[in-house]
Amino acid sequence: MAGCGATLPGLKTARLRGGELGVVGTRPGVTVRVLMITPNTVPKGTFLYFPGGDGSLVNTEGRGKWLYTRVFPERGFITAMVDVPSDRSYGMIVGDRFRRGKEHLEDVMKIIDFVTQKWHQPIFLIGHSAGATSVGYLATVLKDHRIGGVILTGVVGEGSFASVPLHNITYPALFVHHKEDPCVSFEAALRQHWRLINSPRVNFVEVLGGDRSREINCSPIDPSRGKSWAHGFSGKEREVAIAITDWVAGKSVQDRIGP
Repeated sequence: MAGCGATLPGLKTARLRGGELGVVGTRPGVTVRVLMITPNTVPKGTFLYFPGGDGSLVNTEGRGKWLYTRVFPERGFITAMVDVPSDRSYGMIVGDRFRRGKEHLEDVMKIIDFVTQKWHQPIFLIGHSAGATSVGYLATVLKDHRIGGVILTGVVGEGSFASVPLHNITYPALFVHHKEDPCVSFEAALRQHWRLINSPRVNFVEVLGGDRSREINCSPIDPSRGKSWAHGFSGKEREVAIAITDWVAGKSVQDRIGP
């Protein structure tokens, strides 16, 4: 296990301060790396984060796909970022059935056990873009008292996500979506959140504005889909993280993050 200032293969930026890299055995011959960042105070809970695209922690440009999760530790929460399993060298491509399959579930169950052995606070499943498909599926099949809720950001509201039986989710759920995101439809995401008819608490937060100079790829495997500053909440990461951490703490949140 790597200690403070952990690095990842392919990461071209500076080491992630305070990062600890764990390697979890999940299935016979298969491991999954989990990059954990802890706060300086007693943790309030853990966010188990699933990145978008192919599911890897580092994009093709060598940058970490942390997005708003970098703010969680200073808000008193652990961030545990889940990498692709060792038997998926090509990643979890968009639309891949792996995100909605038994092996993914087996991996995550072992990762939850690993995390809760270290910290006993509640776990919140959180995914961005295609990573939200993982979270949506997992929330329909996992019945685990250690999970306190699910957060889905930048949801791919059509395609494989639309086939996830969201009506089976019984955890509190939060959707966060940028109004101007050209990568994934705002209207489709809004429609999807209405499907959570058995969740005890469902909120949808609309994000407006941000830093138009910082863009990320809409798709890691299809450059023709272009880039977007809105898809990664550029310039709004802190406000998004505050809304998420307030929500999991049981506080009321505004339904809009404005300019």
